[in-house]
Amino acid sequence: SRQEAMSNPAAKAKIREEAEGLIDKGTWDLNTVTERAELIAGAKKAGIKIHLGQLMSICSEKFAELAEHLRVLKGRIVFRGDIVKDQEGAAAVFQDLAANPTSVAGINNNIAYGMIPGHTTSTADAVKAYVQSLLDSKHATWVQLPPELWPASWRGQYSKPMVLLVKSLYGHPEAGAHWENHLERIIVKLGGKPVPEFPSSYFFAKTKMLLTVYVDDFTLSGPAKHHAEFWKTMRESVDLDPETKLERILGRHHDEVNVDGQRCLSFNMRDYAQQACDLYLGLTGDKPLKEVPTPFCPEGTFCPADDEEEGELAGNACKVLMKCLWLGRLARPDIIKPIGDLATQVQKWSKNCDKALHRLICYIHSTLDHRLIGTVNDPAESLRLRLYVDADFAGDRLDAKSTNGGFLCLYGENTFFPLAWICKKQTAVSRSTTEAEVISLAHSLFAEALPTAALWCEILGRDVLLEVLEDNEATIKIIKKKGSAKLRHVSRTHRVNLASTYDVFQDPSVDLMYVNTKEQVADIFTKAIAPQHWDHALRLMGMLSPASGPDYRSGGG
Repeated sequence: SRQEAMSNPAAKAKIREEAEGLIDKGTWDLNTVTERAELIAGAKKAGIKIHLGQLMSICSEKFAELAEHLRVLKGRIVFRGDIVKDQEGAAAVFQDLAANPTSVAGINNNIAYGMIPGHTTSTADAVKAYVQSLLDSKHATWVQLPPELWPASWRGQYSKPMVLLVKSLYGHPEAGAHWENHLERIIVKLGGKPVPEFPSSYFFAKTKMLLTVYVDDFTLSGPAKHHAEFWKTMRESVDLDPETKLERILGRHHDEVNVDGQRCLSFNMRDYAQQACDLYLGLTGDKPLKEVPTPFCPEGTFCPADDEEEGELAGNACKVLMKCLWLGRLARPDIIKPIGDLATQVQKWSKNCDKALHRLICYIHSTLDHRLIGTVNDPAESLRLRLYVDADFAGDRLDAKSTNGGFLCLYGENTFFPLAWICKKQTAVSRSTTEAEVISLAHSLFAEALPTAALWCEILGRDVLLEVLEDNEATIKIIKKKGSAKLRHVSRTHRVNLASTYDVFQDPSVDLMYVNTKEQVADIFTKAIAPQHWDHALRLMGMLSPASGPDYRSGGG
């Protein structure tokens, strides 16, 4: 809290340090200081429009999920974008700009590219990223500084001192877009080509390097021999911290491990998973967590009457689910299905939802050491993509809607690297298993598989085979026949054009194949799998734990 920060000398020092760094970069111009009332009067007299805002100082604890000695205090000065007015006191109107950062799948693809033999991945952070770009707003923006940032000479001279904001400071509604545009101009000038399917990803054809940017996090993959020169050249235009090997990105650690004698990469968010459990315990009064084999409640757990009674966590359920969702999106696809089921109930949270959430947290607590494993041990010319798709039929207990399940990976004889996973309830009730499967296939195909295929075709310089694996033979027949009279309604109910799906498979680089249900990786996203089959389902997607046996050994990192 601000009170805590202002009473902590170390926190105040970090805030002052941050402010001095921003001033050195010319973020605001102290020489323009003007009393607020005088500034407004001058703008009205001149007939010009200006924006009036405020700066706010905050202090956060970076790496809060780690042990105390590893945590770092970070001072921040941000623009309060929620209270900006013009000189007349009306709410400010900004330009229609928006930032478009990369996706988790974009980062996964980048890392997979760095796993190819002869390649590597390195990362670097931009120093005070946004303020490396000018605030190219339509109207001049003036900001009021908080008292702790006033120069000593201002004391007793000003009541509400305003200074001109020059750079794209964090919190300004246009800052992200100005930074992205500024950075893209630099990258393109250096030879990078934007990847249309993955925003903030750029491919350098000459050196075969792939760069992915998430705000101020730069992730670079490609031939190991080109990394040092790339970072040297980039630093001539962008202020960057020293580059490091692949370690922590978006709170996810990347550890090298040895599995069955092969070099693999594991996605490690153990500390974050423990933090999610601690959050739940703090909200429920330390309700005991027990060991459970799956995240799903056993059959017969839910009483229909409890669907009508409000649950104890109705006011805090969203907070816990959002915490778990980030874990699921980055590293734990095994919990995506139960999170998705509960997320649809936050507006009508019931006692049964309380039971389901408790079971989910128990499972996370029981499996803190589970890791998603990926490996790429084939040459680039042998790699292809695999999309596993599945659906249940009328699986939702409350509305009978089906769920789309998809799992996309980079594949080869010695390669299996998870790229994206999908679990999304369908928007309409399907009338048959085949209909549900067709809709699920189309969703995963267009949402993830085809954009990813376009990326890999670009970076590998060839057509990359996309294999779509479906375990319902009727679905395969319908797709290959360009539809079915019984499914003529789906374009209206599900907004899916089956003809477009058929057209995709006319491309020789896209293949629709049958897979036995027992080997269907996407099965875990569509139904509550029984405990006796759960470990097999985890292994299919590459989810292992140290308890998996002697072939899972830490390889450093």
